[in-house]
Amino acid sequence: MDSCGWNTSAAVQVQRIITHFMASRSTRDTILELIQNRESETVAGLAEELSLAPATVRRHLDILQRDGMVTFSEIRRGTGRPEFLFSLTERGHENLPKHYSDMLGSLVSKMAALEPGTLDGKSGAEILDNMLTDMAHESVAERGDDGAGITRLTEILQEQDFNPEINNDQGKISLSLMSCPFRSVAMNNPQLCSYDMAVISAVASAPVERISCLTEGDPVCKYLIGDGSAQGTASD
Repeated sequence: MDSCGWNTSAAVQVQRIITHFMASRSTRDTILELIQNRESETVAGLAEELSLAPATVRRHLDILQRDGMVTFSEIRRGTGRPEFLFSLTERGHENLPKHYSDMLGSLVSKMAALEPGTLDGKSGAEILDNMLTDMAHESVAERGDDGAGITRLTEILQEQDFNPEINNDQGKISLSLMSCPFRSVAMNNPQLCSYDMAVISAVASAPVERISCLTEGDPVCKYLIGDGSAQGTASD
């Protein structure tokens, strides 16, 4: 086992956690999630992943397109019939699980509990960053102290609908958050990214580095966890 707590057993447990949460979703929710995870996907790719007939997948996609959740573009490969590549609209992204009310409720409670004088000399960004970091640590503590490790981190992030994807990368863990439960707010307020950074840092027993972020135009937020990562911290 490396410093991040990754081994074959941990990898199996991580996949079980993700499979458990995926199984509770409807077929169309799962299609949206798969397209989001892959940025775009064809009917054939979705049919293979879901073990469904292509015609069944097309019916689901027709409904999702009608509801403004997906859009498509035509791609040609050789001389055969063109394929259609489906991707999510912003409405499609927002249809996936979100936690705006939870975040707002926690922030309001934090603000109401502030003591006189605690804001002196601090910018709004610093105050928000401190609140988000406290909320992240409280969120981790509420789920019990089962020790640090990638399995526990995956479970916490999946429960909060970050939809983590984990890979082992030469002794470091590559962690991609395929969904953002605060997406539309975070796109206009990147400071919210302090929350997921703090959650990861609170559980991981190794350095954490953010290497991509939705708010900077990247398709997903991605982190490296392990020795040799840059000095990413909860306050980055």
